[in-house]
Amino acid sequence: MYDDVDYINPNTGTDNVWQHTKGNVNKKLERAEPYRFFLSPVDCDPSTHVENLTLSFAELLDKSLGDLEESLHINLIINLKWLYEQYRITGQKDKISILFHSCDYELDELKKIPNLSYKQLRLPNLFSLQQSNFRFKQTQPQNQFYSHHSKLSMFAYSDGSIRIVVMTGNLRKFEFTNITQGFWVSPKFPLKNEDDKSDGDSKTGFKKDILRYLNSYNNIPLLRSWIQKIEKADFSEANVFFIPSIPGKHLEPMWGHQYLKYILKTHACIPFGQPSDWPIISQVSSLGIYGDSYKNWLLSELVESFSQSTHCSTDKAVNFNIFPTMDNILNSWDGPVGGSCVLYCDEVHQKQTWLKNYMRKWVSNSRNRSKAVPHIKTYCRISPCNTEMSWFLLTSANLSKTAWGKKLWQDRSYTISAFEVGVLFLPQFLTGCNTFSLNQKQNNGRSPPFPLHFDLPLSPYSSTDQPWRVDALDS
Repeated sequence: MYDDVDYINPNTGTDNVWQHTKGNVNKKLERAEPYRFFLSPVDCDPSTHVENLTLSFAELLDKSLGDLEESLHINLIINLKWLYEQYRITGQKDKISILFHSCDYELDELKKIPNLSYKQLRLPNLFSLQQSNFRFKQTQPQNQFYSHHSKLSMFAYSDGSIRIVVMTGNLRKFEFTNITQGFWVSPKFPLKNEDDKSDGDSKTGFKKDILRYLNSYNNIPLLRSWIQKIEKADFSEANVFFIPSIPGKHLEPMWGHQYLKYILKTHACIPFGQPSDWPIISQVSSLGIYGDSYKNWLLSELVESFSQSTHCSTDKAVNFNIFPTMDNILNSWDGPVGGSCVLYCDEVHQKQTWLKNYMRKWVSNSRNRSKAVPHIKTYCRISPCNTEMSWFLLTSANLSKTAWGKKLWQDRSYTISAFEVGVLFLPQFLTGCNTFSLNQKQNNGRSPPFPLHFDLPLSPYSSTDQPWRVDALDS
């Protein structure tokens, strides 16, 4: 497999975005304040390559961001050739560690990589490989029904600082070519001063929550040094909340939609109108099984949690779900091939056709991504006039019980079946306002409007539109 590829070829590899920003990516991040929310570039649309809020993976490795000492990628799927190439072209090779669930290459093939040692570990079925400073472990959750779906990267620098990146893409070329992905990129969190006796956390508790998440892996050796790096760092400048899910049965509201519910009830503001008039908009790349009615899990659990705010009303908001239509996918840059990363099947849809009443088309003309299949996953709550937003969540979690959790009514506990991570944007912590502005013309001197990645107003499905199902092409 490795004889005829450029995995170790020093004369190949490029990046259409990074070539415009090489040595200046730090300035791009600064210009993106206070949100630091980016979309991936679209190969087929060169206009996206020079947008201020486009970010390629290679740009995360630009030397203007610091003297990179080590990096860690926690993800579902890794293409080692592609990932290694990103490090090679930016001059950062041999500074990678990975924790992942599955790999695009067979493990037997990995033995063929020069200078690569291979060792299979048990408990809980980890695979460890090492090439110079290139290390990775494959994790298979002990329960066969659990999944490892998080998309989290961390970068450690020689001055002791650390940077966190939450994204929505698996680390493979296909998902960073003509697909819409999202990134949140933190500032560099510096090493705490020796005389600083504080916990080094922010008002959002970001440090506490990411440590809770990493410690949930039950002392995997690869993570120990990263936990120590985070413990020593000053996260006081973190202006978003870290929203994790981990598999298992839970009693405390510290994971999944139960944790999001707690934060929204404490901080989310609905400044005018009735809360029920502010819809919740989910935009995902995979749909789950919800039962024969909207009133089942979607309304009774997820929407109930997402409807929380500081407002005294207990009315639930309506939930609209942006999900590509068949035409969205067939007319995308990659056609039906692009739909391979959008998961929904016809058999499930035929049992919940009521869902179509709540579905909206993928339209992103304002961000030049209408033809770039959305693998990004977001949730937000928007005013009825489409000019204000109460909160915004970028996450790996799709619209499913697996990702968010399901209540067990007999003992008030809840179960989650996946590792997930996300970041929650609340305006009080980013702009000092009650809501995010979505309208440049009516901004009135406030902070920059939030760079929403889909168009408003939403576009309902027509009577002939159908949600994308890969197995419906032959039906």
